[in-house]
Amino acid sequence: MTVLIRIAGWTLLAAFLILRSWLGFAGLAHLLGPLWAVALGALLLAGGWRLPWRVCVFLGALSVWHWPLLAALLIAAPRALLVLPGLISTLLARARHPRPRWRPIEQ
Repeated sequence: MTVLIRIAGWTLLAAFLILRSWLGFAGLAHLLGPLWAVALGALLLAGGWRLPWRVCVFLGALSVWHWPLLAALLIAAPRALLVLPGLISTLLARARHPRPRWRPIEQ
């Protein structure tokens, strides 16, 4: 049973990555045209430049699929959902306990 669960998980992950790749190419094709989208997409993926690729996925979700802003952000950067609670708690902690404005005494 656990083997089937693992196979299903890997299959869903592969499907999600293929979906993101297709959406990135669709976003680039919407902006630059299909030929340039394939060339630039292959260059971005082969070069390992993940941030520009995530921007392409984000723009593809916004312009091609007409998704809302937060849904497009979550498909482009899914780890943002995991980082968000820590970021909010850090900002709240800084608001509650601000750093002193004076310089520390040097010894």
